[in-house]
Amino acid sequence: MTPRRPSRPPARRPPRKPGHEPAARVRPRVGEPTAGRLRPQRSERPALRAGRDVYIVQTQPGFETLAWEEIAARVEGAQLLGFRTVPRRAGMAVFLAPRPDKLSTLRLAEDVFALLCYRRGLAPTRASLEKIESSVRTALYLENALHARNKLTPGSRGGRRLRFKVVTRLVGEHEFLRTELKRAIETAIPGRGDHTWRLDEAAADVEFWVTMIDDEWMLAVRLSDDRMRHREYKTAHLPGSLRPSVAAALGWLSGPREDDVVLDPMCGAGTVLIERAHLGRYAMLLGGDSERTMLDAARENIGPRYQPIELRLWDAVALPLPDSSVTKIVTNLPWGVKHGSHAANRRLYPRLLAEFARVLKKGGVMVLLTAETRLMRELWRDGMLKPARVLQVSILGAPAAVYVCPRDAIPETGED
Repeated sequence: MTPRRPSRPPARRPPRKPGHEPAARVRPRVGEPTAGRLRPQRSERPALRAGRDVYIVQTQPGFETLAWEEIAARVEGAQLLGFRTVPRRAGMAVFLAPRPDKLSTLRLAEDVFALLCYRRGLAPTRASLEKIESSVRTALYLENALHARNKLTPGSRGGRRLRFKVVTRLVGEHEFLRTELKRAIETAIPGRGDHTWRLDEAAADVEFWVTMIDDEWMLAVRLSDDRMRHREYKTAHLPGSLRPSVAAALGWLSGPREDDVVLDPMCGAGTVLIERAHLGRYAMLLGGDSERTMLDAARENIGPRYQPIELRLWDAVALPLPDSSVTKIVTNLPWGVKHGSHAANRRLYPRLLAEFARVLKKGGVMVLLTAETRLMRELWRDGMLKPARVLQVSILGAPAAVYVCPRDAIPETGED
């Protein structure tokens, strides 16, 4: 028998000297290449799929579930495939729809896309760029997407010669940069044989949007244009003015009814009131602000439309309205960033909530958007409000939350 070698005791590391602690692992930035071998980041979400009738609606992050609610209500036969989020950039609802016609009427959407390609399980290495290029060259359903684009955006340029641009988003740890992913797509598209493609970012006829989240990759064609995102009625713009899709989401959360008396006590440029008007019938729209410049902008945006409507100069903590006179309050509270301060908001918010409770009817609802989430938690703890729903969102990269507060759930201690 061969004698067994004696086992060696495990090596003992010398004690660390002060000041020689190992450096903490630093997570690379989004889109930044990482040295060394990366492990594949498998998505735990259910897989999506591309197809002839597969579309994406894009919103601000956190509003994608509401966008789907609107799609389900307005687009007959729509089927949800899943949600995806690009942190601080976009929320996406992916769905099937037999016809794209109604997609142009959506109010909670900022953009609509047709999903051409979807791959899952891609490694975070440079080898995946070759697989992506191959998928772009052989992608099906592009002609269907261009046809849908013509329906949703009349006047879209067609023909055999088309100019294009590529918008790229990369989330997670990868060995390649976002710019390298973009360049791979820009190289692959002219290799297709369906059209004569020419890269022209300044005057593109077609926009290809590429999104890679960890091991998932999507290629989509933008069907909408800037009019869906910015709305044609917004002729007067103010700093910090609410995005129309966000204003529409707030109105949607209020549960629109034909007998609504809707109040925005700090209406700014009037976006909330206008978007509520587009969501359905109402009895009255009421808006006001403490600055004449704000009301002038609101009047310009509203024009002669959206009747009946009243705009007044007032102080939101002392509204010239009778008790229990409105059914819905929908507003964007001061964030204490561009106007006021966090210290001022600590004094202001309790007074606002007490006044809102005074004018809101039993059975009514308040929908409040703010970035002052810590302050709202304190007021919730102190009994000033009792939300039935809280939606964590992001507005242009800034974290915020939407609070849906039924009047019947507001404790009596919150009233003056």
